[in-house]
Amino acid sequence: MAIFRIIFVSVLVLIGLGASFHGPLNALLFYIWVAYFRPDVWVENSFLLSLRFSLIVGIILIILVFIKGVKLRFTPFAGLLLLTLIHSLLSTLLSNYSDTINWVDFLKVIVVTYLITMLVESEKDLKLVLIVITLSLGLFDGAKLGWTHLILYPGRLIWNKHPSMGDNNYVAVAMLMITPMLIALSQTAERKIIKYGYIFLAIGVIYRALSTYSRGGFLTFLVMCIIFWMRSRYKVRVLLIAVLLAALILPTFPQSFWDRMETIAASSDEQDGSVRGRLYFWGIAWEMAKKNPIFGVGHNSYGKAYLNFDPSHDRGWTVHSAWFGILSEWGFPGLIIYLSIYLYSLFSCARVRKKCKDRPELRNLVIFSNSIETSLIAAAVGITFLSFQYYEILWNFFGLAVVSHQILQANNAPDGDQLITAIEDDEYILQIPHRK
Repeated sequence: MAIFRIIFVSVLVLIGLGASFHGPLNALLFYIWVAYFRPDVWVENSFLLSLRFSLIVGIILIILVFIKGVKLRFTPFAGLLLLTLIHSLLSTLLSNYSDTINWVDFLKVIVVTYLITMLVESEKDLKLVLIVITLSLGLFDGAKLGWTHLILYPGRLIWNKHPSMGDNNYVAVAMLMITPMLIALSQTAERKIIKYGYIFLAIGVIYRALSTYSRGGFLTFLVMCIIFWMRSRYKVRVLLIAVLLAALILPTFPQSFWDRMETIAASSDEQDGSVRGRLYFWGIAWEMAKKNPIFGVGHNSYGKAYLNFDPSHDRGWTVHSAWFGILSEWGFPGLIIYLSIYLYSLFSCARVRKKCKDRPELRNLVIFSNSIETSLIAAAVGITFLSFQYYEILWNFFGLAVVSHQILQANNAPDGDQLITAIEDDEYILQIPHRK
């Protein structure tokens, strides 16, 4: 089995590397596959792990972008990303707890998010990115694991730490973030076998998320279902499908699962240690922000600073909330920047839906944009209980939300105002149409 994995991954890596040199978009897709699938971890190769393979592929992507002469633009979203980098860097440099290694990893995330908005230029490009993200993250560690346990071990808690996500709580939110993508891909599939294939994967991914027994994941799932129902023109049909899925999945879970979910709405006297602990850690985050209001305690440094604010414990803890995490580590200005990026992304999707209401030729773009928006709204619930603020999938989805609006703008641009990009002898040439 180990040899098969090595051969399988080696072939994919060689194909990805070869394709990367044929265009920056291919290099971006290869990087996304590496970042989400994590082939170095999948084959359990210590040499690849020591190389930080994802970072190497990210550097290759950046080099190819410059070699191929991609025209980089400064957009409002790019300005927000730049502001994020500056503030997080200052937070790192001025902190007694931060180290630059964590910030360099975050720099890679921001750069790739920006490149997504530069390289994904069409509806076809957007669909390719969504396919790579969903299959890289949801095929083996999502749908395969979910269906296997649904059939062989129904109701059993699935505990495995995903290499790019973390523990069960993070896996639950990540799986539910790609679920709307799978549904969107099924809606836009041209062949029935592919359409039903995506639906099959979506069911497995949903079961994988719920079988983590994560309460934050369960809330994320409920919010996602409500959004789908509210947006659908066929509410009765959607409700019937939801009932059928519930009848398939929910009865497999034991009473211990439902007992855990019931603690979500428990009173303060009935809350378990996990819930009380989160509230306590949020209070510590608030104290950190009050004492360090401008730059916080430092990028990704809540755990390192923890003992200075709560000496009653013998080790540092995590904040268990993206919002309080940003507040404590970046300060109040950092939280404003983070919220601005989140709202800008949601606003971009809302504009696509509004402007494409009577344009059937852009139906697929609306479906993709709505799915991205659904993922971000549902994730906003899940990350309230998780330190998810720096995870790549969240930032990449910010970029994809902006891309959907950029594609709409490209479709709306008058012919006389467009810059037509031609490729001649592998060089980019900008042709500006003559104005009468």
